[in-house]
Amino acid sequence: MKQFATMLKIWRSPVILMGSIMIVSALFLWIGYLFPIFYFQETEPGWILTTLIGGILVLGFGFMWSWKERVNVKKRLK
Repeated sequence: MKQFATMLKIWRSPVILMGSIMIVSALFLWIGYLFPIFYFQETEPGWILTTLIGGILVLGFGFMWSWKERVNVKKRLK
């Protein structure tokens, strides 16, 4: 239960939320590009790939930042 509470705190971070939105939007655009949906067929794969890579980087740095913050809090408590 403690791990679930920790994950909820992490997902409230604006950086991690933004990275998640970027990844979800990139996957949504990719699915729309692969299937014959008229509106999404004009999207170039480069934009989809750029959004996906950006989302992965934002999530990676966001998780690393939250982990480092937890480690620093534990050090200050000692």
